[in-house]
Amino acid sequence: MLVMPIVGLVVMKVGKYNGFTLIEVMIVVAIIGILAAIAYPSYSQYIIRTKRTDAQSEMLQVAQRMQTYRAANNTFAGATINTVYGSSVIPKQGTALYNLTFSPSPTTANEWTLIATPISSTSQANDGVICLNHQGQKFWVKGASACALSNTSNWDGR
Repeated sequence: MLVMPIVGLVVMKVGKYNGFTLIEVMIVVAIIGILAAIAYPSYSQYIIRTKRTDAQSEMLQVAQRMQTYRAANNTFAGATINTVYGSSVIPKQGTALYNLTFSPSPTTANEWTLIATPISSTSQANDGVICLNHQGQKFWVKGASACALSNTSNWDGR
């Protein structure tokens, strides 16, 4: 509104206004905030799931190397995670997310279990252990702290 110098005369400015009102800007900010509140947790879970899948892939490679070791030595006796894989953490390069342990069977020289335990100071901290054994049995359940390998266990968390 423009007030003209003539006393009491009020004239409305006719024409196009440029810019946004404060209300319009606040509505956009609120919408962005709501979308971010929904999207960020989903994205975080996606990243955790992706890193877990990468660890599972590494474990399969270690299992393949274990079989190569057995073919060359006719036993798993004497095998360590460092001699077979070259590292006790997953991934080998970058930030370590899982401690990898190799547990040969104390009774049978041809049986073993690989266990990837999330490192507590990482994004994978409460994700649960990942297990794989010589029979190809797999186990992962969110938040699990011990392996429960069986013919029906899997890496899907079900």
